[in-house]
Amino acid sequence: MTFHAFRRITYPLTGMVTFLFIYQTFAQENENQDQDHPPLLIQNARSVNSNQLLTLESAMNMTEHYSFVAKMSQQDLLISEAQENAALRSMLPNVSGSANYMFNSSSVNQLVGTSLGAQYGFPETNSSAGSLTLTQPLVGLYSLYNGLMQSSALTRAALQNRTQSRVDARFYGAQAFINAQKAEQLLKTAKSSIEVSEKQLKDGNAQFNAGKLTNADLLKFKLDYENSKTNLIQAETTYKVTLITLAEAIGIKNINLITLDDSDKSVWEAKSQKLPNLEKIFSPGMAKRHDLIAAKENVEASKYATQQTYSTYLPTLNFVATYSRNFLAKDITYNNVTYSASSYSDTLSYGLQLTWNLVDWGVRQAQISSTIASEQKAKYNLENLSMNARIDITNSYLQLQNAIQVLDSSKVSVQYAQDAYLQMKARFDNGQVTATDLIAAANDQTTARANLANAKGALDLAWMSFQKSIGGQLSTLN
Repeated sequence: MTFHAFRRITYPLTGMVTFLFIYQTFAQENENQDQDHPPLLIQNARSVNSNQLLTLESAMNMTEHYSFVAKMSQQDLLISEAQENAALRSMLPNVSGSANYMFNSSSVNQLVGTSLGAQYGFPETNSSAGSLTLTQPLVGLYSLYNGLMQSSALTRAALQNRTQSRVDARFYGAQAFINAQKAEQLLKTAKSSIEVSEKQLKDGNAQFNAGKLTNADLLKFKLDYENSKTNLIQAETTYKVTLITLAEAIGIKNINLITLDDSDKSVWEAKSQKLPNLEKIFSPGMAKRHDLIAAKENVEASKYATQQTYSTYLPTLNFVATYSRNFLAKDITYNNVTYSASSYSDTLSYGLQLTWNLVDWGVRQAQISSTIASEQKAKYNLENLSMNARIDITNSYLQLQNAIQVLDSSKVSVQYAQDAYLQMKARFDNGQVTATDLIAAANDQTTARANLANAKGALDLAWMSFQKSIGGQLSTLN
């Protein structure tokens, strides 16, 4: 959990008011994860382990939780928050301490350790001293402020990048689930196709033995059966590969624990949704895209980086105060006057410290040129992302629109193909058509069913892609 507090501090320096924004971060990874991944996610994981149905929503939740890219993005955010915190604290006064305990040799300086030497400031045989120094930047606060604003913008960009990484992880999970779901439906279609082909071959053998079918037609049935076996083997392999991919995405090591939701309807159909108007969602979608928001924050960060580089030309002016104590001081008598140790053992000095680098042989100018180029690059990147985002939203909208229409057409095609096969089977039994016609009708039926399975998956994937393009969180609950 992150808390922000803001305080204004006024420094009486050349009439300039410096605003110091105090930013306190209590970022705990466990709290973030518990907040971002509710108990429902844990229930989803348990449901897979107990062989319950894995839905599209639970697959996306589990992928988001398991994604290493999302986890690394979370660490990037923590790094940015820590750097922002450090940038803030660098504006505060710095207090340093030092101490020493020294053995001073009288063989080199014979006045060391003598009362006469003490009168002239020479140390005792043993000496011990300590000091505290406080340093507060004054003019340098402007440069530090720009650094803080840069770090703050980078933190906000990292927050958007973390959110985007989770959206990307959910989309990857959706792809893996839908591909596995399509592969399962295609496997069922392949099994149904081989059953039809096997029945046709048996009927063909019976008719051949009865002298009603030529050997050429029987060979066609045999060929169709072998082709169906090949398709089944390929479908089984594809299904296994998609299951392995899905298992890796959701963090399940045993694919046998995965049972997919095999609803006859796509999630889009089950929700009976209507396609929104593109003009109404285009501008809000552009405003919510996390990649664009992050790019804008990067432009802001580069702007402050440029200002900070310019401000390094200013002199460094610090307020410095030092308090020191000689712990082994002794009373001193000088000119018949005795000075007690307590009267001179402590020393306080304070004042201003000025440093100004007058000649650096163009180093600062080169740094300024570099930051200006970086700022311009960030602006170009934002412009390029904005252009691609407009294309992405339009394309995903049209793909969703197309997927809806294709699904409707695929349903009609399946019904037509089934009716055509039944009619062709009846005509074949009556000797009105050849085996080639019957096999073609059976293949058309298989193709129509496969197209329907693909259309259902393509529709849900197009829906997820559309949500992603308009900055959505990718959920079947939307």
